[in-house]
Amino acid sequence: MALIRSFLLAIGVYGLYALCFPEWSGEAYHVMVLSVIAGGAVGVWALDKILDLGSGAGKIGIELGFLVAVALFLGYTMPQKSGKAPFEQWAEGARPNRTKARQGLERLKINPNGPVASRLVDLFPR
Repeated sequence: MALIRSFLLAIGVYGLYALCFPEWSGEAYHVMVLSVIAGGAVGVWALDKILDLGSGAGKIGIELGFLVAVALFLGYTMPQKSGKAPFEQWAEGARPNRTKARQGLERLKINPNGPVASRLVDLFPR
């Protein structure tokens, strides 16, 4: 269960970056990142099994550490058409909005006007 949970949460972090910063580029980068995320989820699962932690807090800490590492890695390295990584754009004042979220969903080949996607878009400021 920890393997699936770690993988899905990390893919969620990746999807959030792809949604919030839709002007990404570099297909090879994205293939590599997805492979690293899958390998990292297996590594987290193996570490949980090796350590065989008795407390749920230790396992959750390892998984949260993995998610933070994925978020930081994507924030500093995800190539953008502007040439600036997502954290650089964020530092310069660029914030995700509904228009960017719609563009991100379209870029991910998801209909932004669908029932679930439109609710997701509504979470972003105008």
